[in-house]
Amino acid sequence: MKKLWISLIILLVIIVTASPVQALYETKTSIISKFKSLVAAHPSQASYVSIGKSVDGLDIPMFMFGNSSTGGRILWDAQMHGGEDAGSETAYLFCEWLFAGDNSANNILAHNWILIIPVVNIDTADRPNSDNVNLNRNFPVGWGRSGSSDPNDRNGEYRGPSAGSEPETQALINVFKTYKPIFYVNTHMYGGPRIYYNSEIPSSIMDTLKSRLSLYGQIYGGDPAATNGWTRMSGGGYAMATAESYGAYSFLWEIGGTSTPPLSIVKDKYYKETRCFLIAAASMCADAAPPAVPEFQSLLILPLFMMAALLMVVLARKKRKD
Repeated sequence: MKKLWISLIILLVIIVTASPVQALYETKTSIISKFKSLVAAHPSQASYVSIGKSVDGLDIPMFMFGNSSTGGRILWDAQMHGGEDAGSETAYLFCEWLFAGDNSANNILAHNWILIIPVVNIDTADRPNSDNVNLNRNFPVGWGRSGSSDPNDRNGEYRGPSAGSEPETQALINVFKTYKPIFYVNTHMYGGPRIYYNSEIPSSIMDTLKSRLSLYGQIYGGDPAATNGWTRMSGGGYAMATAESYGAYSFLWEIGGTSTPPLSIVKDKYYKETRCFLIAAASMCADAAPPAVPEFQSLLILPLFMMAALLMVVLARKKRKD
């Protein structure tokens, strides 16, 4: 009888530990499987790698879309806080759109490399990871200036025993260092709608970004500059600050408001905002910028110059006769 109880307990442990972790909208396994299927459908323009292991030893996948030889690299992640998966859902819809035949999508695939980490905290659906560490307080730049020093903190604010102590944090730092994204977007929920941007980003870059958000918002809808507050931020052990130290223009996007939006809103409103932002960012860091002067204007320059020269000759002859 004792052996039977032991066997039942072991079986229960296996079932519990093997159960997929449920975020707000779907399990982590489910969203990762959808990304893998998208890669399988487009093997010449998509791939994925494991960027490292979690506390519990699970692989953290990063999915890559577009041209790997280009300099136009954009990194987007989600679920750094385990249950906040709006950014996972909108990123998947964006990557699906990349293969829908739209001209802007084709241009991105040709001139950008889109890097997506849909699930950073893959072990839990909680705010902290399996070590009870808030990953977005654990990054080296500004570590110790935010979060709690209490390992037993119950508010999900423990910053870890030291800067970069967590394997998930180390995996992200290695991505910043190895892939050198030009834009980095770290997505969250319940603190918005607001987009925080690193204090080191030049005003000229922000002006250009907002201008292009307006432009592409008119074409595709969903200009996030019109619906989100914008706030400068630095330090604090945040991922965006450490990404900036490796040269990225870094953003922390609190998608939505203080309550959980229905999935239908995520797939409509917030997906459109995601798409608009990523199209604008991609246009700013693509390896092949559009010509400064449209072709039709270039063709007019030579005739206008010849007409001006001819006019000068006529006037000179007229002056001699006079």
